[in-house]
Amino acid sequence: MEKEPKTRKPFMMPTWVAVLFHVIIWAILLGLVGYAIMYPETIAVIFPDFKWSKINYAAILKAILFVWVILTIFRVIKRTMIKWIQSHDKIDKGIYYSFVTLLGYLGWVVAAWGGLSLLGVNLQSLAVILGALSVGIGFGLQHIVNNFISGLLILFERPIRKGDWIKVNGHEGIVKNIHIRSTELETFSKTNVLIPNADVLSNALENVTKSNSLGRMVISVGVSYNSDLRLVEKLLLDIAQKDTGLMKDPAPFVLLTDFADSSVQFELRGVFTDVTKGLATKSRIMFAIWDAFKENNIEIPFPQRVVHLEK
Repeated sequence: MEKEPKTRKPFMMPTWVAVLFHVIIWAILLGLVGYAIMYPETIAVIFPDFKWSKINYAAILKAILFVWVILTIFRVIKRTMIKWIQSHDKIDKGIYYSFVTLLGYLGWVVAAWGGLSLLGVNLQSLAVILGALSVGIGFGLQHIVNNFISGLLILFERPIRKGDWIKVNGHEGIVKNIHIRSTELETFSKTNVLIPNADVLSNALENVTKSNSLGRMVISVGVSYNSDLRLVEKLLLDIAQKDTGLMKDPAPFVLLTDFADSSVQFELRGVFTDVTKGLATKSRIMFAIWDAFKENNIEIPFPQRVVHLEK
């Protein structure tokens, strides 16, 4: 399969999605503030040290301003890092994109933690509550948690990276993005598939281009028993050695593999210089073999059947 664009831009969230996401976040925050105003006794049970009377408009504005400043700083850092990554072709981009992703989550954690502190929330009490809730969440959302942890493992261990050609769980294509819950795969039919990160780690994974872009080529061809076998070997080698899509070292070679019922079987083997262009290279070589055999009257036998019709 061929990978058409050799370099891929990092996935960027559409503007309307980003706006909707921020609206939802702020709506949730304002809802929580409204709930605290309407039901102060509930807040007092959850956070004994929290006193709503301590909060004034100045504290709320400070918290909102702090959250906005922190998220803006992290957003600028992320965009700067992405531009730097795009301008350097020789670096291992996978690890840098992984760091950018983790940086985004860190920004939200810092913003939420600091904003709650400015509002006077006892973060120690909050940690205890979240610790108790995590047990129930672990049982109810175990698949989501499993994919979340698997996503972190993928980002750190990097068995796959953006731009890799992989085969996993019956799907094959190019890794377009690695999210915290799923891996986005672009198949060669130009469809996008979201594979849960847990499936990426738990199933057999074949990464075609992880260490390099090389790949093995094997072309099997049969010739008739009347053919000059040495000439066949020479023609196959000449074609492979002239093609720029195969490496010169290791050099291509020819094997006589079988004396079959109706043909003598050969295999032409070599190493692609770029496996993402392997199909085009293999097709080009097979056309060249067909033309060379035609010119030298070398027959490629095929099964023939005789049908007897009874009256």
